[in-house]
Amino acid sequence: MLDHLAQKAQVKATQAAQTAVLGLGASLLLVVGLGFLTAAFWIYLATVSTALTAATVIGGIYFGAGLIMIAMISARNRSARRELERLELARQHKSGDLQGTLYQIILAFMSGMQAGQKGRRG
Repeated sequence: MLDHLAQKAQVKATQAAQTAVLGLGASLLLVVGLGFLTAAFWIYLATVSTALTAATVIGGIYFGAGLIMIAMISARNRSARRELERLELARQHKSGDLQGTLYQIILAFMSGMQAGQKGRRG
């Protein structure tokens, strides 16, 4: 049984390693491709306008893409923070209900004890 679990874990680890290597290779190829596309776009823009215009356009595109990514990360972080706060409130609410229930049980027990004492007296 343990041998089977070990083999299963080894297969999962191997698959994870292969996925990581493929992802790294794909990322490297995308970066190289982006470099060549940027160079081609630079050559085209420098041909139809000036080098200053080409640099401004390409820089603006990269800067805008960076701002969009930062906004996406910020929105994602806010969303994650709200979800954590919601989960914490739900947890507190559940524990608050449990405390309230325990408090009511204790009050009912004390009330019963007092009623029992009064019944014996009288």
